[in-house]
Amino acid sequence: LEFKLVDEKGDLSEALKGNIPPGDEILYDSEGKAYLIKSKTLLTGSAIKDARVEIGQWGQPYVALDFTAKGAKKFADITGRHVGERLAIILDNVVKSAPVIKTRITGGKAVIEGISSMDEANELRIVLKSGALPVPFNIIQNTTIGPSLGKDSIRKGLISGIIGLMGVIVFMAVYYKKAGLIADAALLLNLLFLMAALAALKATLTLPGIAGIILTIGMSVDANVIIFERIREELKRERAPRSAVDTGYDRALRTILDANITTLITALILFQFGTGPIKGFATTLSIGILASLFTAIVVTRTIFNLILEGKPVQKLSI
Repeated sequence: LEFKLVDEKGDLSEALKGNIPPGDEILYDSEGKAYLIKSKTLLTGSAIKDARVEIGQWGQPYVALDFTAKGAKKFADITGRHVGERLAIILDNVVKSAPVIKTRITGGKAVIEGISSMDEANELRIVLKSGALPVPFNIIQNTTIGPSLGKDSIRKGLISGIIGLMGVIVFMAVYYKKAGLIADAALLLNLLFLMAALAALKATLTLPGIAGIILTIGMSVDANVIIFERIREELKRERAPRSAVDTGYDRALRTILDANITTLITALILFQFGTGPIKGFATTLSIGILASLFTAIVVTRTIFNLILEGKPVQKLSI
């Protein structure tokens, strides 16, 4: 197994006619597609410690690589010097893949994305692992084992999320009375918006995604807690219910926006630079933050306005 750079500046059509640039060679993939490859080997299969197939948030497979200590240092140097170029993965003079180097990769871990199918991902994984072996490796049988362990983990994650949700709903109803019920209705609407958005994006529900949903539940209720405590402060100053609600929302707005916007910025950074599970967490968290801002600030205030616009209210249940 060898890692070599693809010569993007060379003229492939001229090379196929016999005019191959010095230091280059022509290699083909398994489907007969030609590549103009630089002859120098930058890395060999001995630098790879492990390769495995994983599933991203959008259901697309990718190959995760672990390098040896020496290989990690060498790979970081290669990727740092050749950002934006394509690094061909070659086994027995056959190009198996040619991903683009997006950034300098440190830490001894890397991922290969843009893989169209699970079969292609498994084939690449086998190529990478066999290249690390000192002897040739032939595929005799390839078996896919069902992800029963992952399914069980997701089931337990969902159960934890439901228990947490029920606990939050009961606490809000007990501590904030009827106002807590309004917050509970907004929370359920928030989750409905979040699930609808994930369904529209055809996203796969993973453990990090469930963690993002659970965090969203806490942040959504947190906004309502800030608002309700502000309203209680105004009621203690003997303000009328209508005035207390308006003042409470106005004074809590800036705090809520500051907290949620900073978290949203962090989630967007995770989505931009993260891979696989990290992107899944960032996706659910980002959608959840936007939905919770809407439900906590707009939906709950609308419900309060509807209550206060009817018959005169002397005392708020909060």
